[in-house]
Amino acid sequence: MQFNDLSNLVITSTNPCLIVYLVDQSQSMSDSFGNANHPKSVEVANAINDTLYEVGLRCIGTSGEIKNRFEVAIIGYGKSSNSVQSAWEGQLQNKWVVSIKDIFDYPIGQEQDKPIWVKPYANCDTPMTKAFENANRLCQDWINWGNHRECHPPIIINITDGEATDTGFRFYTLIEQVERLKSLSTNFGNAFVLNIHLSSNAGDRKLFPNQLNSSDKFGNLLFDLSSPLNENMLRIAGAKGYQVQNGSKGYVFNGNANDLINFLNIGTPQ
Repeated sequence: MQFNDLSNLVITSTNPCLIVYLVDQSQSMSDSFGNANHPKSVEVANAINDTLYEVGLRCIGTSGEIKNRFEVAIIGYGKSSNSVQSAWEGQLQNKWVVSIKDIFDYPIGQEQDKPIWVKPYANCDTPMTKAFENANRLCQDWINWGNHRECHPPIIINITDGEATDTGFRFYTLIEQVERLKSLSTNFGNAFVLNIHLSSNAGDRKLFPNQLNSSDKFGNLLFDLSSPLNENMLRIAGAKGYQVQNGSKGYVFNGNANDLINFLNIGTPQ
């Protein structure tokens, strides 16, 4: 299929971009984040809240109105046994895709003089395949609605610290769901799947590699399932000081706090 040139696409209120965060809320997310004295779940919630705030500020027009250039879904998995649910709370509870204007209108509170939308959870197992299956349906419905085939392809950002508990034999079920998701497309290309792997296993940080030879089999799987960075993502990553090249994938292993927030920014068109 011949796609239109993504580099020429301008994201607007008429042609918004969908971003889907998949957030691991399993029990192991209660482990400490690196050398910090707080758990991974808190670091992830903080990073998502900060990113949503920055995205919203970029969407404020000259007269102070928020332009709906982005629509966002946050899918939590592992909050309760084998469960997948929307992670929005408060006025946005039970909603799936939410416009950036509605996000700014309905925070659930404030921390350090900034609005917040996501709380940390770390409870049960890791139904990641189920989360990707949910994202698949959500993205397909979004693409088929209105004029969204003329929009930026959806960007799915998966944040996890461990191995999924519903992958099937040799990860087949998980692989199938992710590949189906990556095959979805607008007229400007296929959906992007990015993975940040906050592993508890020892190992050097790996930042947007173009190849991976790891002893962590699940790390190798997440790398294989990650999409290559596009031209805009490469530009943002380079500006943030990362050594990237054509073929670098949207995958980070054991990143620090700055890598986490930068990863979310690199995955957000600017």
